[in-house]
Amino acid sequence: MVEALAFSYGAPNPIASLHLANPPLPDCGPGQVLVQFLAVPINPLDFFVIEGKYPVKLQSIYTNEAGEQLAIPGSDGAARILQTGSAVSDFGVDDIVILRTHCRGTWRTHAVLEEDDLIRISSTINPRLASLLRMSVAPAYFLLREYQSLKPGDWIIQNAATGTISHFVCQLALLLGVRVISIIRNRSSADELERTKRSLRSHGASLVLTEDELSTSTALQGKRITLAIDSVSDDILARTMAACMIPGATLVTAGFLGAATARPDPQLRQFLWQKNITLKAFRLSDCLSKRDLTQQTALFEWFGDLFARRILKAPALEYVQWKQGSERRLQDAIWKQEQGWVGQQKTVLVFEV
Repeated sequence: MVEALAFSYGAPNPIASLHLANPPLPDCGPGQVLVQFLAVPINPLDFFVIEGKYPVKLQSIYTNEAGEQLAIPGSDGAARILQTGSAVSDFGVDDIVILRTHCRGTWRTHAVLEEDDLIRISSTINPRLASLLRMSVAPAYFLLREYQSLKPGDWIIQNAATGTISHFVCQLALLLGVRVISIIRNRSSADELERTKRSLRSHGASLVLTEDELSTSTALQGKRITLAIDSVSDDILARTMAACMIPGATLVTAGFLGAATARPDPQLRQFLWQKNITLKAFRLSDCLSKRDLTQQTALFEWFGDLFARRILKAPALEYVQWKQGSERRLQDAIWKQEQGWVGQQKTVLVFEV
């Protein structure tokens, strides 16, 4: 039986209405494939979509037997193909695939999807790692390659440094000869702070500072900081980061993880103009749309190869088993991920197969 985490579409508090449902599974059309999900990460983007704060809308909405409209969230995940439609030529049964497009509804055990929505991934990569490729590894790659011409010896600075994308930014930057300054929030104790800094340095960060230390440290003097990645959207923090950068640098807005507590600074744009720093917005869909399917497939194959050669290593992740009828466990995992606690690990739902 198909299971899905679904919520009442249009509910004032959609996360609170999230529950296990049994959506219908349509027959596989000529250009479609039936997949069984293996691993599905819970991403910050998912919550923006659920709350209607993202320009891409949910694509998996159905009406249950009671006449209630239910929506299935989720944009990311790795799956195995169980059946292919009569006109499908690029995929076969048992292929491992990931999603190409947002909001297809991956918080479920099975789905019928269009073949154009999928990219084949090497079966040699662990599905738990494959599930991170599109919305964790690919954003890190594009942030380094699309927004500033980085050269060996350059430095970049990023906040939200314990996040999964930031983790891969550090590792991929090393391949370019670029060094990373990672900014984190303070911790509840000196021991926890030191453990966090040590962990980030072990995964590629050259320098780790707290937000408070960023304002007072002299460690950034003389460093050619050409790119800043702001995943928090706090103007005060963004301005402090920009103050360390050289003229002609770029500040990229990559997320809104701190939007609820963000501090506005009406002078930020004027400050950036005075320093000749360009402000740009990151959109994964825009970066992917510049590449055709062959190019996207080659890119993800390269990511998989970097994992196989242990050049890329995943951060610590929290795996939650999706067992049939495990509604409370799944609800708790989603609620915990939504809180965004300091240093929280990314949750990946892992399915029984």
